[in-house]
Amino acid sequence: MRRRDLLVFGGIVALIYGLRALPWDRLPGRGPRYADIADLPPFRRLDGVGQTSGTPLALVGLDAPPQDADQRRARAEAVRADPCLALFGNSGSEGVIPIAYFSEFRCPYCRALERDLDTLMADHPASFWLVQHELPIFGPASELAARASVAAAKQGKQPELRRRFMRTPLVAEEASVLRVAADIGLDVDRLAKDMASAEVQEEMNRTRALADIFGFIGTPGLVIGRTVLNGAIPYALLRQIVEDEAAQAAPVC
Repeated sequence: MRRRDLLVFGGIVALIYGLRALPWDRLPGRGPRYADIADLPPFRRLDGVGQTSGTPLALVGLDAPPQDADQRRARAEAVRADPCLALFGNSGSEGVIPIAYFSEFRCPYCRALERDLDTLMADHPASFWLVQHELPIFGPASELAARASVAAAKQGKQPELRRRFMRTPLVAEEASVLRVAADIGLDVDRLAKDMASAEVQEEMNRTRALADIFGFIGTPGLVIGRTVLNGAIPYALLRQIVEDEAAQAAPVC
């Protein structure tokens, strides 16, 4: 009897894990659900959120308004007039799904999502077009690293610098950032100048404005074509969203 009971129990456990492994998200009525964003057509929001680093929803609105609240509202309204250009730029091509990715170097969920994005881009290099947006939310060290990343893009080495930052504990010192930059062959004098430039500040402001209008209260954030989502999600769900986007009749932008 004992052996039979063990076999029955083992069968039940195997059945449970087997059912969990089935592609339930692909069954009728079980796939991703979307809701249109009323004041931002044609964008839509994924129903539900993933894992994020940032302010818990219960605490949103409890902090005092930032000192630049009026300027942020003005920038958000300006971006709202043409969110596609602010999100994706103007270098896309027909048949390619644009992905705007909002991240923070000290966000562990960003690291997990980036691995999935790398896999997606590697498997389908001609199908997607990734635009990086740095959204520092954890203070001076994050701000410094974000500025360096944006400035490194001007020398064509943003991906290399980002990979190094993701593997290295951040230190809130410009000297440390410049040492990493020198290691990967960046012109550090130019990088330091660009980090303090009005152009980099403008890009940082634009990213913050996009986060405000799309409701990104933490990182990571994604806009995949017309679909907006906040947080790291399973790779299977990410693939389903991009397949849904590819099935749309017309590009979002």
